[in-house]
Amino acid sequence: MTILHRFATRVAGPAFVAAVACVVPACAPLTAQNPTTDAEAAYARVAKSWAATRTLQANFDQKITNPILGRTVASRGVFVQERPNRVSITFTEPAGDRIVGDGKSLWVYLPSSSPGQVLKLPADADGAVVADLLGQLLDTPRRAFTITGGESASIDGRSTRRVQLVPKSQNSAPFSKAVLWLDEKESRPVRVQVLDSQGVDRTITLTSWSPDTALPKDAFAFVTPKGVKVSTKLPGSR
Repeated sequence: MTILHRFATRVAGPAFVAAVACVVPACAPLTAQNPTTDAEAAYARVAKSWAATRTLQANFDQKITNPILGRTVASRGVFVQERPNRVSITFTEPAGDRIVGDGKSLWVYLPSSSPGQVLKLPADADGAVVADLLGQLLDTPRRAFTITGGESASIDGRSTRRVQLVPKSQNSAPFSKAVLWLDEKESRPVRVQVLDSQGVDRTITLTSWSPDTALPKDAFAFVTPKGVKVSTKLPGSR
């Protein structure tokens, strides 16, 4: 089981997936075409905006349903990113949990499920994919996916376009299927659903959005709490 799966199953799943696309000036609604064409156009528009984004702060709500364990875990928090390789996820529920990628290491501190321990992993560990899943979705070339969908849907009063991505190769993305609900007025995701090979369903709703904002100098600093043990291996690994 990879680090990605362990975050979703063993660590109760609060690891956010969160590198998100930027807000740009309002775009005209997509004209009526066939649904797949609309899906491809919506995806291209958001991916282009994401490529120009340098910093982002966003609030999120997340639900992870694990069919293997037969349970659903909810969480929420604040996601901050400075591209290309620094992220910070501070959870408000469960309070105290935090994931930080400082460009050199990935720190995973989840006292709600693993008290007394912080994981220090390489910056390119599988877990970094969890912390920046939307980056994985939007940075990957479109030719790597089969893109379908294109249906209109309203989410929290926002008009969105539903876009489904299925990797053409198992090695091209860390998921078996992803669905993006893309805002039709702002070039950004409103909701993201990702399913992995074990059927774990991770759904994130972005409840606020501040792209290209000035970030605190210590936004990506992690200080190990007193009395907490630093481990470089996941529990149960050899």
